[in-house]
Amino acid sequence: DDGIGSYIVSRLKTKNKLDCGSAPENFTGRIRAFSPGIILIVDAVDFGGRPGEAMLTEAEKARGAVLSTHSLPLSLFCSLFPDSQVYLLGVQPADFGRMRKEIRDAGDRLVAELDLVLK
Repeated sequence: DDGIGSYIVSRLKTKNKLDCGSAPENFTGRIRAFSPGIILIVDAVDFGGRPGEAMLTEAEKARGAVLSTHSLPLSLFCSLFPDSQVYLLGVQPADFGRMRKEIRDAGDRLVAELDLVLK
């Protein structure tokens, strides 16, 4: 289920997207090149929900959520982009192993919804 962020990003129709994998800190220059007003981080997040359930929050308010495999704290990542609003779209994994069908199906639903609002 840990690959849900990459799964969703790879299917989005928007051109302004990056699959940063498990090291978004390695992409800060490329992110800055977009001059983003809004940054949306999509990842598997253990927030105590049902597997496949999604939550959207301002990234700096996501202190209780556990990101999957990232080495850079979310608060530090946010501080690198003071002129951007950073949001976290988290999908509750069943586990952090292989992606299960229920998580992939949730990802497909999120892609459909995000494609309606992202241009």
